[in-house]
Amino acid sequence: MAEIEVPGPEPEWEAAPSYQGEKRNPAFQQSMWTYAAGSFHLAGMVKPPLDALAGQLRLGVERGWEDLGDVDVAMFRISRFDFALSTFVGAVDPATFVWVSRSVNDVDMALGALFDALGLDRESLDFCSAVELGFEGFGGSPP
Repeated sequence: MAEIEVPGPEPEWEAAPSYQGEKRNPAFQQSMWTYAAGSFHLAGMVKPPLDALAGQLRLGVERGWEDLGDVDVAMFRISRFDFALSTFVGAVDPATFVWVSRSVNDVDMALGALFDALGLDRESLDFCSAVELGFEGFGGSPP
């Protein structure tokens, strides 16, 4: 079989993950998390760090990026609920965001399944989100 040689990148092309404004590179790269995040909606934020939560469930954590910077994410399923836990890498005040699949109709039931698996209670929430109602703060933390 003949070897096919692929030419190198054009010298004036920007990196694929760069902003697309006046970009000459025809490719725009996004992280796996950016694609997956469209399948989830934000359900809340919990106090424990992502590493502790992922360790409890023996989850793998993947590094991706989004507009605000690098993000660590663990995506998984408990019962019939799909979840993602995420945190921004190097954040001054690290927070663990809880994401639930958009197909979930009862977010409270899904959060209950997650908290049961983690051995946590609702006190671990800093805030909770409901699509219809907005955010509800807990524990003195502003949403």
